[in-house]
Amino acid sequence: MGHILILPTMVGVAEIVDFCDFLSPTPEEQAARDAAVHSIFDVIKYIWPACKPEVFRLFMIGLYLPTSDIDVMILESGIKNPQTGLYALFRVLSQRGIAKKIQVIAKASVPIIKFVEKKSGAAFDISFDVDNGPKAAEFIKKV
Repeated sequence: MGHILILPTMVGVAEIVDFCDFLSPTPEEQAARDAAVHSIFDVIKYIWPACKPEVFRLFMIGLYLPTSDIDVMILESGIKNPQTGLYALFRVLSQRGIAKKIQVIAKASVPIIKFVEKKSGAAFDISFDVDNGPKAAEFIKKV
């Protein structure tokens, strides 16, 4: 005897679009995060004028939740020791008072600094000179 398979009601396209809209940041949230990125890039460029800071992963391709961290990589900084650079960034962020909950994770396989930008409340993770993140985001955009 054959079996009858009963599937739950399929979600319609309109429901999927509504759900995506619900999860997507509002224009105001996007503007606040963009301003936070600009502010943090200004600090980075103040310390290392010739460097190239890049946002990568989900933020770069527009696939992030409003609560997602903003991942930044500092390219072409000339820093030989990432830990030294992270502590320099820690000092300037602290002095300028634009970040809170600052934490340097120097012993990780990829050393990072984590903090929350005060105005927007956006969380940042910043690392140095490992350029596979932006390349991966470019690949995902092309798919």
